[in-house]
Amino acid sequence: MLQVMSYVNAPIHDLLIRIKNAYMARKPLVEWVSFSNFKQQVLELLKQYGFIKNLEIVEEDGKKFINIYLNPVKDSINDIPNVKFYSKPSRAWYVRSKDIHTVAGWKGIGIISTSQGLMAAHVAKQKKIGGELIAEIY
Repeated sequence: MLQVMSYVNAPIHDLLIRIKNAYMARKPLVEWVSFSNFKQQVLELLKQYGFIKNLEIVEEDGKKFINIYLNPVKDSINDIPNVKFYSKPSRAWYVRSKDIHTVAGWKGIGIISTSQGLMAAHVAKQKKIGGELIAEIY
């Protein structure tokens, strides 16, 4: 195993950009992503809405990692996701439920961290819950 350790200030930004870059390079898999429960929740949300095919949690030498299986790219315009970040380590971006909007004409999702957990922004709007808007993927 080739392991590159990086100390990232914005681990969710790093995760989403690694997924986007893998799609752009037509890779089927993103390997050895360092594990965290928050990353796992973000990936489960992406899987639920069809942005990734699957994820696998592996353990090696007592450390957990995530392997992310991507959907095949057939159309480079529609199959490669775009990512727009809102919250950053230096500035959290909070939104009220009435300020949540649709993402790319319902073709994408907003990832929002609420008091009831991580969820898609449109679900938070339906439940009338605000929270920290992490990013939009479309």
